[in-house]
Order: sequence, then structure tokens, then C-alpha cells
Amino acid sequence: MVQHFYLIAEGQTDPRHSADPYNMPLTPLGAETMQRVARCSAQWGLQMLCSSTLRASLDSADFIEGASPVAVRWDLTELEDLVLDDLNYDPRATHLVSTWTEEQMEQGMISLWTRLVPAIVRISIYMSTMGVERTAIVSTERVLGLLLAHWLGEDWRLIQRARFSFDEVPVCHVAVEDDGSVTVGWLSCAA
Repeated sequence: MVQHFYLIAEGQTDPRHSADPYNMPLTPLGAETMQRVARCSAQWGLQMLCSSTLRASLDSADFIEGASPVAVRWDLTELEDLVLDDLNYDPRATHLVSTWTEEQMEQGMISLWTRLVPAIVRISIYMSTMGVERTAIVSTERVLGLLLAHWLGEDWRLIQRARFSFDEVPVCHVAVEDDGSVTVGWLSCAA
């Protein structure tokens, strides 16, 4: 069975409108983009939806679920972007990732990678066991890039060399064959 994953970048946020970087609401443009992606998603035959538990991802996933009712929805902390916990309580760190040192970023990326890979394996096993062929995953560009690195047989260091941009096209379709071969394509959800 081919497993189809639709990687959806959460809608745009504006950190100036939230004191908590983990609880940022979507901007009007972010909500509009997610409404457009949601209309597109109705054609994909989604059976499962997974989302980061950060507010922007949850709000984005709500748009998708509204247009594409799914049998199963998992909101997973493992799909969150870098958070302070990824630094294992480094007393020098703040909750603002933008202030992290290069060393802290590397430690954070290793931590993110080690929680993300088991999550995608768990999702894949569930899909195989339950006969689910089509799953959408909503998170940040960094997390989605790491998922792509995983399917391409790389590790977290790939995104130091290559950026997978979701700026203009917020959806990436990944088809994973039984033999592990992968096909990656970007989906346009025009207005």
C-alpha cells in the first residue's frame, strides 16, 4: 500500500501580536491561505490528520478538518517546532529560539529530530495497520523539512544544507511506496 502524506505548512503568524511564541494566532493572510488549502484538501480523500499542538498549527488543522472530515485526528506535541525543552533545561537559554546560540540550535535540532522520527514511524505503523492511505500533517516549515529529510534517507543536518520552502506553495505531497521509495511533489492550491 502506498502511503500518501500531505505536508501542510501552518498559516502565517505575526509574533508582534502575541507575547507567547507558542500561542500565536494566524494573521488574516494566514487564515485566508489555510481556507484556500482546506478547499484543495477536499479533493485529496484524507483519512487522517496530524497536527502540532502549537496554536497556529491547530488553527490551520481546524480549517483542513472543516473541509475534509477525517476519521482520525492526532494533535501531537512531537510535531512541535523547537521549544525550550529541546535544550534539556539549559539555564542559558530563553524560550525565544531566535536568541539561541549555534551550539544550542544544534542541540535543539538533535532533540527535535529524536522526537520527530519516532512520531512519523508511529503514524506510518498506524496507517499500515488501519488501512489508512492518506494523511495530512500540519506543522512548521522546519518540522516539515525534517520529515522530508527522513523520507529522503537523510537526517536533521540536511536542512542545514538545503531549505524546503513552503512560502509560495504551502503543501507538499509525499508518496511512500512499500519498498521505501519516495515521490515528492509540491501542490498548488490556487484561489
